[in-house]
Amino acid sequence: MKILDRYLLRRFLFILGFALIAFISIFIIVDLVERLSDYIDRQVPAMVIASYYFYYVPYIIVLMLPMAMLLASLFSVGQLSKYNELTAMKACGLSLYRIVAPLLILGLVTSVAMIGFAEVIVPAANQVKAEIKNQKIERLPQNLPSRLSNLYLQESLEAPNGDPEKSPAEGRNRRIFIGYYDAAAKIANKVSIQEYDGVFIIHRIDANAMLWNGSQWRAANGWERAFEEESERATKFDTLALPQLSFTPEVLTKVQKDPEEMSYKELQSFIAEVARNGGDPQKWLADLHLKISFPFANFIIVLFGAPLAAGRARSGGAVGLALTLIIAFFYFGAVKTGQTLGQNGTLNPLLGAWMSAIIFFVAGVFVLVKARK
Repeated sequence: MKILDRYLLRRFLFILGFALIAFISIFIIVDLVERLSDYIDRQVPAMVIASYYFYYVPYIIVLMLPMAMLLASLFSVGQLSKYNELTAMKACGLSLYRIVAPLLILGLVTSVAMIGFAEVIVPAANQVKAEIKNQKIERLPQNLPSRLSNLYLQESLEAPNGDPEKSPAEGRNRRIFIGYYDAAAKIANKVSIQEYDGVFIIHRIDANAMLWNGSQWRAANGWERAFEEESERATKFDTLALPQLSFTPEVLTKVQKDPEEMSYKELQSFIAEVARNGGDPQKWLADLHLKISFPFANFIIVLFGAPLAAGRARSGGAVGLALTLIIAFFYFGAVKTGQTLGQNGTLNPLLGAWMSAIIFFVAGVFVLVKARK
């Protein structure tokens, strides 16, 4: 590595570290001030609060790192331009592409590293943070009644011949899809109960509601279908006892993880389970693709920011900070817009998750090509 590369990277990393610490501190202070009255009212110990924010930091890093990368690229390259160091480098025969290459490589490496960080560290930290919030700060009961949506359960059933050698895929299993569950009233809505023998469906119950009577579930207002070879028998019912269901309301009141609390593999498995049970995984597909696209903001934002800073010969720190906030506002706005469009089906989930990255990548290449070489 050449001396100029080390010089530029050292300056970039110094500003990056300072900016990241500043952004994390601001984020925590704002959140702490907003919740301070709740902490005081509930007499939450200081160590609990400290633990809560300690496990909050990994998620904040993923969220704030693109802004810190942008600020570091604007300030490091901007300072070179301001003090004519960039001009001196060009006079030695170095092009702008060669000058910013170490920053682009660092941005790419950081993006790949953040995928691993977001896959391993962040979900585990978010889960612990949620437990601290529920159990030690808000002091919620373990099985607090709540309203849940899109619940999916799967039960393995003994094969008719009792053959223990059959795998779950070859044997019988039951899949339950619940569109909406009111734990306070113990009523499930939009219920589909499907029994499979291997890959073939043999029995299905679709009901508008399912109620718990204290000892077992009862389905209300629906259809029961039995599939035998090439024939189907359908029976309409007003109420139907479901003694075959082994789970209780307490099982359903275990709140599912949010997508941000899941790793990529966990969310991928959850989406596959939703699809197998007849649900619509559209909402979570956008979140799944976003787990890959968002970390690449660290590379794309440097690609956009570095050549932009090279053309600001006499601008000061205030201009760099203002540019950081403006660009970050538009980038995060584009991320949220793409995510929402992908979730509601307006855009393909893959395109919705990558929309902001594609837009800013194209803009970054355009700025780099148009910048003074």
